[in-house]
Amino acid sequence: MLRCLTMVTKPAGRHRTRRFILRQPRAAAEVAAAAQLQGWTYVREVPGGEGRMPYVVLDSGWPGISVLYFEHDAGLCGIVADSVLGPEALGTIATAVQGVLVPWMLTELLEEIDNGPDRPFALQRAGLGAPGQADPAFLARFSAAAGDAEPDVRVASMLAMADTGWPECVPVLEQAARTDGDPAMRELATKAAELLSATRPEGGAVTVDVPDLFPGGAAHLHAIAMRELAQVIGDS
Repeated sequence: MLRCLTMVTKPAGRHRTRRFILRQPRAAAEVAAAAQLQGWTYVREVPGGEGRMPYVVLDSGWPGISVLYFEHDAGLCGIVADSVLGPEALGTIATAVQGVLVPWMLTELLEEIDNGPDRPFALQRAGLGAPGQADPAFLARFSAAAGDAEPDVRVASMLAMADTGWPECVPVLEQAARTDGDPAMRELATKAAELLSATRPEGGAVTVDVPDLFPGGAAHLHAIAMRELAQVIGDS
């Protein structure tokens, strides 16, 4: 269950969307098909290292805006739209990402924590796909899970909080570092709190929160979208 913590890197002078978490653990073929439909073109691959996730850079066709596909070591993958010029067009790109790939919506991430079949995994997914700014509904669930009786749930909550990049999670992690009965948990909480405190440099990228395209949930729409992308893959 334990894995290395992921550093939240935010390059200076940039704006970005939240991380849109895709519904399959690996989606390179589907993203390539979506790129074909949207006119996104391959630019380069950036290897991981020093806590950073590897990712593929695609040119969105909009000036200064890139689409980044990443794969995470927890068996998750996703998309981020990144702008070096400003936030204005990010909403358009975010709509395209949601429309063609139908990632997890924010409402669904919360629902999976509450009622899904695998709460630890749902917590990790929610941490990676959380909004750019601290959200009370997400924070409440992470905080509650940090005190859960199940060790796997507590670990997942700490990893999730580290992945959010939210400094508001630091007090929760510091409390766990003081009070958890498991020394390994206290050590993990300490490392997560230190990571959050150290990896939010001044002048970092500003996350532009965009609304869910399908706020009521979208599992059925995802199935339709995947059939359409499978057709593109088959025709390639």
